Amino acid sequence: MAKSKKEDKASKKALSGGSLFQQNAVSMLYNLGKQPDIDEVLRKAGVSRHRLKILLDDDEIAQAVETRIDALLATPFRIEPSDTPEALLLMQELKEWFTELASGAVNALFFGYSVLEAVYEEKPEGHIGLQWIGEKPMQWFEPKNDGRLIYRPEGTGQEVVVDQKLKFFLTRRKATYEQPYGKALLATLYWLNFFKQNGFKFWAKFLERFGTPILLGKCKDSETDDMNQALLNAHAQSVLSIDSEDDVQVLTAGANGTAGASFETFNNVLIRQIQKVILGQTLTSGTDGTGSRALGQVHENVRKDKLNADVRLVTPTFQAAVNALCTLNNWPKHEVYLGEKTKQLNTDQADRDVKLKNAGANLTQQYFSREYGLQDGDVAETPQVQSVKQFKALPKSSFSFAASVKKFTPEQQEVEELTDGQKGIQLLSAKQINDLIQKSDTPEELASNLMQLMPGASDSEFAANLDMALYAADVLGYVTASGE
Repeated sequence: MAKSKKEDKASKKALSGGSLFQQNAVSMLYNLGKQPDIDEVLRKAGVSRHRLKILLDDDEIAQAVETRIDALLATPFRIEPSDTPEALLLMQELKEWFTELASGAVNALFFGYSVLEAVYEEKPEGHIGLQWIGEKPMQWFEPKNDGRLIYRPEGTGQEVVVDQKLKFFLTRRKATYEQPYGKALLATLYWLNFFKQNGFKFWAKFLERFGTPILLGKCKDSETDDMNQALLNAHAQSVLSIDSEDDVQVLTAGANGTAGASFETFNNVLIRQIQKVILGQTLTSGTDGTGSRALGQVHENVRKDKLNADVRLVTPTFQAAVNALCTLNNWPKHEVYLGEKTKQLNTDQADRDVKLKNAGANLTQQYFSREYGLQDGDVAETPQVQSVKQFKALPKSSFSFAASVKKFTPEQQEVEELTDGQKGIQLLSAKQINDLIQKSDTPEELASNLMQLMPGASDSEFAANLDMALYAADVLGYVTASGE
């Protein structure tokens, strides 16, 4: 016997009710024990964190996000130490999976956190390498404020603490103890995108209503039906015939106010705010009517600051992947560095240092290492040369006509002036020297007798006579010894 239609409807209703109850139960089990997201914007908007991905469909947000991602993807990287066989293998792995690593890790900037999963395989060269690495759906994972990463398989209600050393790599942006999910940049853009989208909807409805001019007809004798039909025909044929006493006016959007200019101002303000949030500046698609070299330099510096921040955000994730490969292959530890190896030369600072050096300032090696990014051993230490004392009195002396005629050099002229200013040295006669030698038996006694003979002699005069007496004593002794 066939079942009645009422029974079929009742059974379907019961099945649908049971299915809905089961879905709610699974959802409750899935969220049971999960720490709530305390982001104020997401809470007021009633949007889950992973649902912020819909904001990337906006043309302005997508363009600004792509600008930051492209700058990161174009960043060079290196492995230190770089002269080992393991470094070459690590560079090969990172070059192959750099895009997936960088784009997956930088999503923590836009969503607060991101999780990458690595799958390994044995390479033909004999080492363990990456078979695949990429981003997993963030709603499957929950970062804890104690550093753990919880995996919640969808539809099971279970939670598993996953390994973060070899299998999963967590990247978080501005995470705190109260908010372990991190700070999502797209959450800041939610209301800007909301007003932008609704502003476009309003503008589309406005154009739909006022884009085509409205004809306003005034007729006599209450012949409104004929006038309405004539106006409808005029829209299709662009021709209208009326009586001389009738009146037809064209109503356009411009006649009703400045709605177009107001929407343009409103839209430009939202675009500028979006660019400021993501890029930190507004010169990406325009110059706001003015521009200068200094203004462009300022915005270039802002762009570099944002790139450096992104590099600092994703570098720990790259290092975690390198550490995992080194651990699996029992390789020594290697460091990964993103960005330029050396600092770019600041020409203004270099010119200033040259002027300081020429002025007599002695810049230390520590200064060059700090300001120019030099390492130990890059700057050779020059030996310290003792400065030779030179005469400095000549430039302060008066002009000497005799020295200029004799073509003396400044040094020769100063020596001549010094010698001319000295007194003449008084020397002993041969008889006095002979008597002095005969009275003395030792050089010490000779010096003592000479001092008694010349009590008022100067140091130079005494030394000259003593040398002459000692020389004469040596000669006399040599002659006496030869005669014997």
